[in-house]
Amino acid sequence: MGGTASAILAVALLVAIPASMESIVNHINYQAEALGGMVDASEVYLILERDVNSIMDSKVEPKLTNLLNETGNVAYVSPQRVLSGTLSVKSADYAVTMRAVENVQFFLNIRHGYVKGDVAGTDEPEVNVGVVLARFASLNLDEEAILTFSGESVKVRVVGIFETSTESDAELIVPMVIVNRIIGDAGNISFIEFSLKHGSLESEVTSRIEALLPPDVRVVKVQQLKAFIQSVNRQTLSFLALWSSAVFIVIAATLYVVATRLITEAEYELAMLRALGGERRMLFTLVSAYTVTVALFGAILGLSIGVAGSQVISTAAGWIKPTMEIAPFLQVDQALIILTSTVTSSIIGCLYPAFKTAKMGQKL
Repeated sequence: MGGTASAILAVALLVAIPASMESIVNHINYQAEALGGMVDASEVYLILERDVNSIMDSKVEPKLTNLLNETGNVAYVSPQRVLSGTLSVKSADYAVTMRAVENVQFFLNIRHGYVKGDVAGTDEPEVNVGVVLARFASLNLDEEAILTFSGESVKVRVVGIFETSTESDAELIVPMVIVNRIIGDAGNISFIEFSLKHGSLESEVTSRIEALLPPDVRVVKVQQLKAFIQSVNRQTLSFLALWSSAVFIVIAATLYVVATRLITEAEYELAMLRALGGERRMLFTLVSAYTVTVALFGAILGLSIGVAGSQVISTAAGWIKPTMEIAPFLQVDQALIILTSTVTSSIIGCLYPAFKTAKMGQKL
């Protein structure tokens, strides 16, 4: 029947959208899961105030540091204080995150970092600047700047630029004693970072530590890369499902138009079938079967176009940029879901036209 090929192609192009998207997302998820499996997440924990939304708002008593040391299963303990401030240099003012630590050299050691220059001392207002912040603010060694935080301003000197490949590379590191001397507040810290000794039973040690802590603080494990990746994957799949739903609604509307056009073009043939004794159910079945068949062939073609198209484009992108390696693929269960969803959309789209055709046959 005329127009069948164009109807199949229209459905195929729509189905190709979620098929190509899912095939690319599958590759990204596979790479992310592989990365999560290769990374050896360190057993690092933080003790934070329980009901806070930001580390800067957290306040923990420094005496909890001694409690952790007394457990005997802790490799290191590093109390820290995180503050927001403004760093004024010759060119401009920059909002910065400042991390105050008891021993700068020790902090950089546990981050496996290295310093170009010296480590900030406790006699004069000296700071170490992360490499990212140094580049952003165009800071150099021995450069002086005005640091403003907690309502106080002080002239500081950049004695070293460090790199740790962590978030600290965008921060200022300052000795805790300098911060306390400037703002006159040594009563609280933001959190306590600690790590377990190798071979310690994680659940047992953390449970024992939590039992010793006051009720207003909590223990949080950091560097949970695998859990983070799984969370991102779930959010991506949820968005993809929402986007696919919109596509299948359009497919239902498209197949409604296809079924309506079929009835209009084949009105004479349908009337003849009814005149020859065709029942209402047969007319309903004919329109439905045609629409579902168009949808099924369109879905199969769309899956092929979506996967093959994304693979061709990724291959071409690899030729243009050799460092870009993308290998889209579609899993069998995903293909079946797309096929089933397309057929379901076709049934929804053709119900009214098919029912209308059956009623038309009844009036003949």
